[in-house]
Amino acid sequence: MMDIEALAEALEFDIEDVAILVELFVENAQVSLANIEEAIEGNDIDTIKNEAHAIKGSAANLMLVDIQDMARSMEEAAKENRKINYLSLFSQIEEKIEILSEVQISYA
Repeated sequence: MMDIEALAEALEFDIEDVAILVELFVENAQVSLANIEEAIEGNDIDTIKNEAHAIKGSAANLMLVDIQDMARSMEEAAKENRKINYLSLFSQIEEKIEILSEVQISYA
């Protein structure tokens, strides 16, 4: 999913710095995901929108296009109050972040 060396080169950072950024992203995204899961259960569209926005922005900073796109879809649907399967998107984002978490651990 992620080539930390290529990302470090693109961002002009050391690999260790990128590993720290990825670790922080994962930690923050997991908090946002917990909030989204609770918001889905409570039909709290504003929280879904805000937390998806946070994930989208952080993912964009790290060039995590898949996560960014999924979070954008969730945010836009919530913003437009569209009925979608939020739980499905949540699961897909959660899966990508879990994979990312395993990748970054090996570089930390």
